[in-house]
Amino acid sequence: MSFFSSTPELPLEKPRRNVAVVVLLGIIILGAFFVRVWGIDFGLPCMYHPDEPNKVKIAQKMFRTGDLNPHYFNKPTLFIYLNALLYIPYYLFGKVTGRFDAPSDILQPVMLVQGTGYSPMPETVLMARVLTAVVATATIPVVFLVAKRLTGSPAAGLFASSLMAVFPTNVLHSRFITVNSFLVFFIVLTVLFSLRILSHGTRRDYIMAGVFTGLAVSSKYPGALIGIVPLAAHFLRTESFNLKDREIRTVIYASAAAFLLTTPFALLKIDRFLKDTFFEARHYSTGHAGMEGNAFGWYLGYMWKNGVLLPVLALLEIVRGLLKRSKPVMLLSVFPVLYFLFISSFVVRNDRTFLPLTPFLFLLAASFLVSLVVYAGRLQPKTAGRRGLLILAAVLSVSVLIRPVSLTIAKTLEKQEINSRETARIWIDGNLPPGSRIAVESYSPFVDPERFSVKGILKMIQHPPEWYVENNFEYLVFSQGMYMRFYRQPQRYSEQVAAYDSFFNRFEEIKRFRDGGYEVRVYKVGR
Repeated sequence: MSFFSSTPELPLEKPRRNVAVVVLLGIIILGAFFVRVWGIDFGLPCMYHPDEPNKVKIAQKMFRTGDLNPHYFNKPTLFIYLNALLYIPYYLFGKVTGRFDAPSDILQPVMLVQGTGYSPMPETVLMARVLTAVVATATIPVVFLVAKRLTGSPAAGLFASSLMAVFPTNVLHSRFITVNSFLVFFIVLTVLFSLRILSHGTRRDYIMAGVFTGLAVSSKYPGALIGIVPLAAHFLRTESFNLKDREIRTVIYASAAAFLLTTPFALLKIDRFLKDTFFEARHYSTGHAGMEGNAFGWYLGYMWKNGVLLPVLALLEIVRGLLKRSKPVMLLSVFPVLYFLFISSFVVRNDRTFLPLTPFLFLLAASFLVSLVVYAGRLQPKTAGRRGLLILAAVLSVSVLIRPVSLTIAKTLEKQEINSRETARIWIDGNLPPGSRIAVESYSPFVDPERFSVKGILKMIQHPPEWYVENNFEYLVFSQGMYMRFYRQPQRYSEQVAAYDSFFNRFEEIKRFRDGGYEVRVYKVGR
């Protein structure tokens, strides 16, 4: 007897359309979009996200020059091409209204150093952020479809999509000009068609699963791991696996075609492609100050902090799926287990790397709650056991939702607050003598280079204090975003802490800002 011979206890067929379900899903989608665009103009016209300016510059350069080679392969190019397309209607509108005469009239962001920049045309930043919010919101109905196909329950779809709508990690990264929300979108689409492979296995399902796998890779290279899901679906359906199978080759060819069509210079400029991708891999393997160490424990703690019972329910569903030999649940479990082990093996850990796990947590938790309700329905009516299980399912559902909702509201309101980077920027502009020679480290307030002689320094301690004296700097601007990462782990970064202390003891502090929970220090360089 085959290990997979048992019939899944949860149906794969789509239930009949319910108007109430459609209305509720529509409300969830609209609410998700609202919370993602709420405060999406944060910081503007200043740019304080370290990754946004580079993406904006590359997209603008593509549009201005017509050169589709990004000359940058730390990330794939699908995301950049999509952002470059935004400039077609933007420029045409500017041309009609008399704002632009030529593509060169679109002004690029000004960057002093990582995490410290300024956009002379903030609407270009805003429209790119809105694109991310739209793609992130579009993921929600796909999550609904996956949950419904997985469990046969529209309620599971509504629950999983609600979590997708409000989970703080997803909401946060839905507002940035970064690849992460695009990666999640294509991963979930790959899962949807992989479930179709499991239940139907048509050629179209294999092609679409392959295409979305390729687009996931073309969003972010670790997206390649989602390729295991359509292959696992084929194995679970046929109980055989041979690379010569037409279906397997269809997935592989479709993936490769989708990737190369959207990141073509990976092949056309293969030397630069390999150089940049290996650099990114080394970066995650060797370390990033403030984001390194004990990745396995950090991710477990992060899941508990943001989801509380959510990862517990997901783990219980994985175990239940194995015990019940449920093919759909086992299929859904393949990627999160593999991906969690993969990211836990790196030195660097952060929330954006965790992000691709989130839809699987939502879907598995929803599936587990449905299984509780299904089991309760098999018990005798009006029994204590049945009532207890139904109450437990309801309590767990509410409990799992409360924490993400409260965190998202708190973090969104926090984004609305004016923090020290803005108050310090205004103070510097109004209180320091024009023409002053100023050094700013990463994540500092933007200091106007037309008003002051400004030099960006990745971190101030990369030069000793006397270097700043010898090079005639008059003021130094220190930012929590850089120096505090060392002070939070003084034992790991004792050398860096001592170096910063030498600055703080050597020079005169003339102003310290702590607005919005963010610290900025301004020091005067003594002779």
